[in-house]
Amino acid sequence: MSVMAGVTERPRIPTTGMRGGLGRTLLTAFLVLAIVPLSTMTWYATRRERHDIQREVTAKLSSVATVTETYIRRWIEYHSGELALLAALPDTQRIILKLAEGSKTAASTGSTQEETARAELNARLRALMEHDTAFQYLALLDASDRVLASVTSESRGDSPCSGESGTWRSALTVEQTITAPEEGAKVLAKLVGQLDPCALVRDVEQLNGLGTTGEVYLVDRYGTILSRGQKVSSPGIEAALNGQDSEGLSYNYLGTPVIGVYRWLPELEVALATEQSQEEAFASTDNVTAAVVAATLVVAMVTSIIAAVVTRQITRPIVQLTESALNIAYGDMEQYVHVRSRDEIGILAYVFNHMAAELKALYDDLEEKVAQRTALLQKANYQIQRRAIQLATTVEVSQAATSILEPEQLLREVVRLVQESFYSYLYVGIYLLDEQKQQVVLNESRGGSKELAALKSRPVPVGDSSVIGQAALAGEPRIVKWDAEQAQALFSTPFVRAEAALPLKMREQVIGVLDILSTEEEDFDADDISVLQNVANQITIALENARIYVTEREAARRLRELDRSKRRFLVNMSHELRTPLTNIIGFSRLMLKGIDGPLNEQQERDLHIIYHNGQHLLGLINDLLDISQIEAGLMELEFREVNLGDLINSVMATASALVRGKDIELRQELQPELPPVQADAARLRQVLLRLLANAAKFTERGHITVRSWVDDDHVLVSVSDTGIGIPPEDQERIFEQFEQGSLENGRRPEGAGLGLALSKEFIEMHGGHIWVESQVGVGSTFIFTLPLRRTLSTGGTQ
Repeated sequence: MSVMAGVTERPRIPTTGMRGGLGRTLLTAFLVLAIVPLSTMTWYATRRERHDIQREVTAKLSSVATVTETYIRRWIEYHSGELALLAALPDTQRIILKLAEGSKTAASTGSTQEETARAELNARLRALMEHDTAFQYLALLDASDRVLASVTSESRGDSPCSGESGTWRSALTVEQTITAPEEGAKVLAKLVGQLDPCALVRDVEQLNGLGTTGEVYLVDRYGTILSRGQKVSSPGIEAALNGQDSEGLSYNYLGTPVIGVYRWLPELEVALATEQSQEEAFASTDNVTAAVVAATLVVAMVTSIIAAVVTRQITRPIVQLTESALNIAYGDMEQYVHVRSRDEIGILAYVFNHMAAELKALYDDLEEKVAQRTALLQKANYQIQRRAIQLATTVEVSQAATSILEPEQLLREVVRLVQESFYSYLYVGIYLLDEQKQQVVLNESRGGSKELAALKSRPVPVGDSSVIGQAALAGEPRIVKWDAEQAQALFSTPFVRAEAALPLKMREQVIGVLDILSTEEEDFDADDISVLQNVANQITIALENARIYVTEREAARRLRELDRSKRRFLVNMSHELRTPLTNIIGFSRLMLKGIDGPLNEQQERDLHIIYHNGQHLLGLINDLLDISQIEAGLMELEFREVNLGDLINSVMATASALVRGKDIELRQELQPELPPVQADAARLRQVLLRLLANAAKFTERGHITVRSWVDDDHVLVSVSDTGIGIPPEDQERIFEQFEQGSLENGRRPEGAGLGLALSKEFIEMHGGHIWVESQVGVGSTFIFTLPLRRTLSTGGTQ
């Protein structure tokens, strides 16, 4: 019997895993001396090679960029020459002079000679456009920049590379001035041509020659690749758009590592980018690096073999002594090391064997004394350990009860914890009361044989003579003990000695039973029952919480599904409705313009009704989409500096059509020098048009006035009318979705009641506020505010 038999035996150290520690040290030293110098030289050579390749590729890209920039300027000069050639033709000058002189007198306007000259000039302009397809618009302007004649390419407006807000219109416009020699070279007219940016972009992108991954492209100042219509962003492009030329290693708009050269062309307001992927540029360097790495690995392998042979002869006797010493340290005193040499290691082995023999004699005497004391401690330790296990199990069950919300998973985890924590518990099962409350049914169990599991899986009637039935009826713990014969008869196994049934109670109502079978007759004392009843109470609370959680989760799932269905319906229906509506509006407009033939008066009235109602319905669909995007948190505003005075003037010009045919005067009173605001101009224009449309709808005569002024750190805008007014009880309601006011005759006006709701949302997204002041029979004033400085989410200002 070993001295460690009476206490918990310490694990033996896996000496095999420790074998060769000294050998690994020697081997590591050999490898470091062989590999580090080679790796250092390889790293330095690779870095120099990559630097040289980067410099060569950058120079090549810069050359391509210079050639491309020169080509663009010559391209514009070439087409300008084409226009100058046309303007220099005597017949062209004769026609232009005739049209220019005719435009000076109102009497000659529309004469037959002028129309003939205009048609002849249009034909010449059309011939130039057919000859030089780079022109997309040609026009003759008089001295006052009034268009006398013009032709337009059929593809104009369909170009994906035309930029935004007329960026290319000024950059790619060429002109030739027509003067009157007899009047001191006075300018009579200008021949203006606008070039198609797509033609330039196609030619530029053909000037590549940068390998399989090289790319040359132009980006307008809005970040769109011309000829593709694709929004892009990269560090090089951003720097070029800010007017800074850059070159070197970077990432392109796809996130691919590239070597790039980026330049800003101010006269065209575009960025020129030339790029080649780093993978292609550094391919040769990567191959050399891979070869050197492979050579390093071969050197390491050869070094390892040589070092292993050398170190084995040195370390073998030392390893044997180390293993024997470790075995002695962990109780194995039967150790002897064979002496094979007469050197220092041999002497050390001889001394070690003598020391091991003396230690074994002392150890045997100590082992007998320790065994006596250990027997006394085992019994006390068993009880302490059992109580510690019970308390730990209680804590684990409590943690499971608070962290697991699935009833099935919770019960499965509880029976596992209880059955695994007590080695004497043969079987653990949890029974729950059925809906009729007449019997308890097994929901989860663990342990026991198949026969025992089949026996315990049967439902137990409440009040049955079994301990489970009695515990379910009385709501109190029940314990029963058996001998081996009784256990064999009841459970088909002689090892069951005791059974405990503990009720699961919620507010004095039994909802189930925790059943435990033990192989120890003395397992279920008063302390055990107290701990197990506490576990049962925690199970009860956790089950109730889990049931509540499942109910709430199902309700939340249904609400989310309903919300998704609503949004999906709005998106799909709006898409399906907008497509045919767009066709209806488009074709009705074409018919109204007479493209499909002349219309009689009744047909024209009917088409006007179709067109206006289609526009109205399309507006309602767009409003529904905006509301849906706002509710989903997907609506984003594009904040820019907006001149509020210019915006109001533009809206007033559009609003004049709203009061056509009514005795209404449009007025505006703007504070001089209104400061600019940070706002989304499109959404702000939409709000103003809605307020003016509402004012025109509810006003038959009088005036509608738009005012704007500054108050502290806000700009205020108001729209006043002299209409029917809004009752006080309706003044808050009209800002809600699908709510409207009423006309004088009590009828509901046209619309879905979304205009003011959307206006309120847009103003609040700007950080402002909107309200109404109204008096029935006098009129209404809608007022909204805009902050002069937009507050950011971080608390700063912009």
